[in-house]
Amino acid sequence: MKKFIPAILLPALGLFLAASPSYAVTLIEIGDAGQTLNTAQAIPSGPTLLEFLGGALADNDADLFEIFLTGGQTFSATTISLETLVDLPVNQLLGAPTTLLEDPQLFLFDAEGKGIYGNDDSFGSLQPTLLSGEFSPSQSGLYYLALASAGYNPVSNNGDIFATGTNDVLEPTGPGGELPLSGFAGTSATRGTYAIALTGASTAAQSTPPASVPEPTAALGLMALGAGATWSRWKSKKQQRASVPLT
Repeated sequence: MKKFIPAILLPALGLFLAASPSYAVTLIEIGDAGQTLNTAQAIPSGPTLLEFLGGALADNDADLFEIFLTGGQTFSATTISLETLVDLPVNQLLGAPTTLLEDPQLFLFDAEGKGIYGNDDSFGSLQPTLLSGEFSPSQSGLYYLALASAGYNPVSNNGDIFATGTNDVLEPTGPGGELPLSGFAGTSATRGTYAIALTGASTAAQSTPPASVPEPTAALGLMALGAGATWSRWKSKKQQRASVPLT
């Protein structure tokens, strides 16, 4: 399991450099990432591997992030972690309060904002996963990664971009699937914090191919443990300093 030591904090974005040979970073949302292409959370410049994204959602909320993907490299994203697989179900069973987002969904868009694929539930849980086997960019460039609560869906000027579904890969075959993202619509009453574990993403163009990162398996073991450990450390520091606002 990798250990992450916060080295540099950028006040505007809460960016921490990780103590690893590849200099992977964890980006924590500060303020509120937007829901449109013009208001997406910008990633700091510099060719650095992006390993985790974190933040919080309010009711009827979505967070949109800019990321850079390298052509020919695989990409994956998941909110599955030790906390979402174990802590969250136990708290729900006991009726204990939780700060974790219970039922998120993930979506990926190209540089023009057109939908590529999405997911709501995966591996028997309410947590989403964008599997590496479903998409590999043919060209390097800017992409947008969105996280929203279930029921609050990406739309274009013609309506829903993605087909409805839960366990399946969501494809951009909805009535608005041929047009770029204009925002999100729907109703969701869930809120909470989240952490997205990534492979194949970086903050800007890489001058050399990025270091290899383990791909998710069916059990997502390495990714789950890594995401849970990193998120636990961030939450501990957040409680000591300042909480991420739910706006």
